[in-house]
Amino acid sequence: MAYKDLREFLIVLERERELVKVKERVSPLLEITEITDRVCKMKGGGKALLFENVEG
Repeated sequence: MAYKDLREFLIVLERERELVKVKERVSPLLEITEITDRVCKMKGGGKALLFENVEG
């Protein structure tokens, strides 16, 4: 399926409950990669992540 833009894609992910919004402040240097790595290694590959409060 083609999406009109990123916003539309995120809306679909939310509707399908496949998006996790990370609201806590995180470092772009190590924290985002660590969190993403852990989620990707979960059974089933985990859900999509949207980091809303990135330092810097």
